[in-house]
Amino acid sequence: MQQTLKGHTLSRRQLLKGAALLSLGTLAAACQAPGAAPAAAPGESGGGSEPASETVTIDFITPAALGREREMYTQFIEDFMAEHPNIKVNVSFEAWADYMTKLPTMLAGGVVPDMIHQHMSIVQDYAYRGALRDLVPYMERDGVNPEDYIPALFDAFSHNGKTYGIPKDSAAWGVYYNKDKFDEAGLEYPSLHWTLDEFQNLALELTRDQNGNPASSPNFDPDNIVQWGFSWLDSPAPNNSENARGFVKARGGDWYDEAYSQTLITDPPVLEHFRMFHTMRCVQKSSPMAAQTEGQGDPFRAGLTAMAVSFHIMDFFSREEGVTFQYDVTYIPGGPGGQYSVVGCSGWAVPTQASHPEEGWELVKYLTSLPVQRFIGQQKRWGVSRKEAVDAIIPEDGYPEHFAAVHTDPFQKELEGVEVISFKFPPNQSRIKDIYMEHFDPIWTCASDDIEGAAAAAKQQIDELLAELEW
Repeated sequence: MQQTLKGHTLSRRQLLKGAALLSLGTLAAACQAPGAAPAAAPGESGGGSEPASETVTIDFITPAALGREREMYTQFIEDFMAEHPNIKVNVSFEAWADYMTKLPTMLAGGVVPDMIHQHMSIVQDYAYRGALRDLVPYMERDGVNPEDYIPALFDAFSHNGKTYGIPKDSAAWGVYYNKDKFDEAGLEYPSLHWTLDEFQNLALELTRDQNGNPASSPNFDPDNIVQWGFSWLDSPAPNNSENARGFVKARGGDWYDEAYSQTLITDPPVLEHFRMFHTMRCVQKSSPMAAQTEGQGDPFRAGLTAMAVSFHIMDFFSREEGVTFQYDVTYIPGGPGGQYSVVGCSGWAVPTQASHPEEGWELVKYLTSLPVQRFIGQQKRWGVSRKEAVDAIIPEDGYPEHFAAVHTDPFQKELEGVEVISFKFPPNQSRIKDIYMEHFDPIWTCASDDIEGAAAAAKQQIDELLAELEW
């Protein structure tokens, strides 16, 4: 097997070597070590920029789903080249999982694209290892104003005064609920300012066995559940998604101290957060194990669960799939620590060793421009990063009722009683994720209830990783 880009060829041996290098925390020749000399500033020699009179070919790699997303970005690239006749773009679309493996492999093998996709969960790791250019000089030179974008999203892509990516989309997380299930159970819909206790109690009451008994009933049969109260989070720990931070902050805790010198997962509020989700799955049975809903599509849209944490994409696919039940959305529940709207995104970045960083930057600016962002939002499937385009994702029919309150208001105005937050994933996130999986998978699969022991073991290892960083 061989993969090519820009006339370079990577053999299978090189691919495997690159993956191994990344697992050791390096990005080989494509990256500078922390503290190394910075890449040339815009307009300086060494950046690889060519005169505008010559045709420059740049390489762009990004994950994109088959169908509408790839078609849309193909059209964007064609329009960009029409506006920039001196720039030719070679684009490589990848499946999400393939991209996460292919990109570090390419960089480790010295095959460096000129523009790349970065999810907020990995951008700080790539930046720390010197793989990404600081875009602040480019932004200042060209008048790209962060205030035109959603500020909380920039936080995840910035560190110590440097910005390593321009947000390309957005997601404001909330809790979707099946109104029909609530009506059948005789329960009131959750308010915008509901609590963690209400959330847990509602999930319990909405979990039903084959005889219609709620999980709160002494007659409930846990071996024959036909409906659960709540679809499981990606993970109640900070593995892949930012959304769990809304729950742990509501408890009054957080994942790290402000300096990222230690993790706070043994603090009482965080332990209580872990206990709630373990109790819901393993004791109250109000959240299904993966095997219980496997092969049936999304559990919420399939009518298997009454509530689910998601962003606006839940509404998009509910319409696409023609769900027959009525639904709405509310904020993540609050608690003693407050109530939070958690927002996340992906972004566009320019690698440090890009051959044509100026032209790569031009493409970044184009894809985050207001007209392009507005068009993306009008598709209703993907969020946008420009403030002026945010309303484009709102459904024309005004349904569900609280769509705008949960999915667009957090990006445009101050919310009453709800704080908008994001999450900056630290470097070494892939290793941190492995640590959580090692110690907490037995908790989430109900093989163990030693939450304190799992947290203590994970904290020791994570703190050791954080101590290694000069960040």
